Amino acid sequence: MPPSPPPARRLFLLGCVLLGLAALLLPGCGGEGAATAESTNAPQAKRQAEVKVPSAQPCPAQVDAFVKSLEAMRRQLAVGLSYDQYAARVRLLRHGYDALPVDRLTIACLKSTGTPAEAALNKYIDVANAWGKCLADSSCTTATIESVLQRKWRMASAFLSNAQRPRG
Repeated sequence: MPPSPPPARRLFLLGCVLLGLAALLLPGCGGEGAATAESTNAPQAKRQAEVKVPSAQPCPAQVDAFVKSLEAMRRQLAVGLSYDQYAARVRLLRHGYDALPVDRLTIACLKSTGTPAEAALNKYIDVANAWGKCLADSSCTTATIESVLQRKWRMASAFLSNAQRPRG
């Protein structure tokens, strides 16, 4: 069995596939390609009324719960965590991410919430990896790694803020 793609790629790949399908399907919508007298003479308002624009669908509750768990991690970081506590929380976030119904998310949900939330998770994972590597290296100290961790946490926070931004 081939290994599953890393979390950084799963939503991205699905989004690319869905966008590609949308690009292939959309040009074929709306008629047979030949203009008729009725279609060319129809009032503009009637033609606009026939164009159906899908309403913005919010993300499923499971995605919202995942974003809330990322927010809880951000709040816990403000209080302070040991490496072991941090790594355990990242594992829980990863399990929550793996349980998301990615194949059933709309493109709008992926774009507005899913992708930035995934990016935030990936930064949290990057921090866990960098922190763990530092702990395994006797020459690495908290002072040498702190700025790297803080920068990645700020990036995760920015991605999370994008995932939480109201869409309208």
